[in-house]
Amino acid sequence: MLPKEIEQFSEHLRSRNYSPQTVESYRIDLQVFFTGVATAPEAVTWRDINSFVRQQHRQELAATTINRRLYAIKRFYDFLVVEQETLLTNPIKPSHYLRQGQPLPKKLTPAQVRQFFAQVTDSMDRALFLLMLRCGLRVSEAAHLRLTNIDWEQQALTVEQGKGRKDRRLYLSADALAVPQAVLATSP
Repeated sequence: MLPKEIEQFSEHLRSRNYSPQTVESYRIDLQVFFTGVATAPEAVTWRDINSFVRQQHRQELAATTINRRLYAIKRFYDFLVVEQETLLTNPIKPSHYLRQGQPLPKKLTPAQVRQFFAQVTDSMDRALFLLMLRCGLRVSEAAHLRLTNIDWEQQALTVEQGKGRKDRRLYLSADALAVPQAVLATSP
């Protein structure tokens, strides 16, 4: 059984307008943690955190996964200390986080791009994939695009509520702008 504080924390995140994906990810990470430590939140010590990190490491999880879980646990304990005022300290310490490199993004070869686009036959799908490729859009950002997001005069695309619920404005090259124009020209 999970501590009731996890549901309170989840509700707190929802009230702060966190995305449903973030709330669910935190809940899952906390479930993994509390299933492993099998103790009440107020009884967790920095030694329990050390044991959790070692156990996650033995499972050969990536440092990014372990650090993400630690961050969820840290945020949970910040909630208990600051918002709930039920604890005095957070058991997560900076030394618990694992060092991790910053890998460069992997790019597709021109042949891979051609092979991919040969499989995409729908003109709207093709336009969305091309915009993702040219503008660096995330899947969720592309899925929420509307024609009203394109400023044809300024040759710009406004991405509303992207990652972190932030709006951003991207300026399109002539060939990237031609993609939605071509779709519009052929659409009934």
